[in-house]
Amino acid sequence: MSSSTQNYANHAHRPTQTLVAALLTLIALGILALNLYRERSLVALGLLCLAGAVFVLVSISRAYIVKLQDRIIRTEMHLRLERLGRGADFGRLEHRQLVALRFASDAEMPALIDRAIAEKLSAKDIKQAVRNWQADDYRT
Repeated sequence: MSSSTQNYANHAHRPTQTLVAALLTLIALGILALNLYRERSLVALGLLCLAGAVFVLVSISRAYIVKLQDRIIRTEMHLRLERLGRGADFGRLEHRQLVALRFASDAEMPALIDRAIAEKLSAKDIKQAVRNWQADDYRT
């Protein structure tokens, strides 16, 4: 996606590869569970356990990726707020508000911060209020 075309309407990120991996693993789990029910062998049990482990790893990896991304966004926003002279507001903003504010330009950030705090704006409200959208093309 190009930076010049990203906006509120099309900014959502859907990790297709993770969804495909999870779906394929669930299908394998179903097939292997059926096989274990019919065969009752150690090999079938082992394969079912292996498929279960893969599903857990896919789930955990996605959770860790999102957590790491959130930490990076918090650091980025802390630096941006400090640079804008609004570092004291960092602790007054909720995590979801910080995540949403990253799409705002530096010029509109102070007014959006004031509104977010005073009106307790949701992430959706903040994103919809952004006029000069700053694309985030590096999401996971």
